[in-house]
Amino acid sequence: MAIPIPHRPSGFLLGEPAAAVTLDAFIDIQCPHSRAAWPTLMAVVDHYKNESLSLRVHMITLSNHRQAWDISLGLFAFAEGDAGKFRDFTSFVYQRQEQFYNAAFFHKTHDDLRQYAADLAEEHAGVNRDVFLERLASNDIYIDARTPIRYAATKSVWATPTFFVNNGDNVPVDHKSDLNDWKALIDPLLA
Repeated sequence: MAIPIPHRPSGFLLGEPAAAVTLDAFIDIQCPHSRAAWPTLMAVVDHYKNESLSLRVHMITLSNHRQAWDISLGLFAFAEGDAGKFRDFTSFVYQRQEQFYNAAFFHKTHDDLRQYAADLAEEHAGVNRDVFLERLASNDIYIDARTPIRYAATKSVWATPTFFVNNGDNVPVDHKSDLNDWKALIDPLLA
């Protein structure tokens, strides 16, 4: 089955759109390894902010992370296509990951999770809950949020975090890597 043409390309782009070095990160909001990698990815973006580098973050949902889909919908609903808002809210949500991890939601309902996503948005930025919940349930947000997993499938991504550098997937970095590890990879590409 062909993938429908999305409203916009997969992911949120941080950095220069026509960068010489492109990074793609496939992450899951409920994945502890993605959470571990997130601060380093943001440090990479900040370190290379004046260089020809971009990071495109593709938020995907792994099958064993039941809460990830609705929390991801919340990220898309909150960001409204704005990569800066996405970055800030994702950082905020990762800091609270244990509150929506599997054990914390074992006996809770789907509506409890949607309300929790609204709680996060309200706590982070004082958004109107009713407007947020309406946006969370919109078809546009659904389409935007499903696009990254379909794109991930075309690249044979099955785990998070998965990184590509200039579309190459044999990269020597992972969720345990620090900024120096990323610099050792990126600096020669920018030279």
